[in-house]
Amino acid sequence: MEGVNRGIAVSKLLKEIMVLIRNAHKPCGDMKLTGPQAMLVGIIAHYGEMKISDLSEKMGLSNSTVSGIVDRLEKQGILERIRSKDDRRVVRVNIASKHRECVKTKFEAIEYKMEEIMKEATEEEVKKIFEGLEMLKKLIEENNRR
Repeated sequence: MEGVNRGIAVSKLLKEIMVLIRNAHKPCGDMKLTGPQAMLVGIIAHYGEMKISDLSEKMGLSNSTVSGIVDRLEKQGILERIRSKDDRRVVRVNIASKHRECVKTKFEAIEYKMEEIMKEATEEEVKKIFEGLEMLKKLIEENNRR
């Protein structure tokens, strides 16, 4: 990697991986989701209806950032906010009923496909993948604390 900015090279590689994953799975209907939007919708598809604070924790993002993502998805009719009947301060987020089945099916297919891909790797390859990604995460976290 001599003469190449390693940070840019890693970022480019991660982006290429995400493009490959995204291209392998076409969205439902006319949905055009950004990476964070797809991640949020995927979490709800997997876990079901959730509070914004729970989504924030799972995504590793602030409540205000997640709320902004939810706002945009709600405007597109992809998500809906549901107020608790017992406590109106409690708001949960779910996939809009017209998209629920398609989204659930698509995200289950993505999870299945990724699991099938990982089954093709040897235990040593899987270990290296996780070690590399965990190291990258650690380096980024350490840098963010400075």
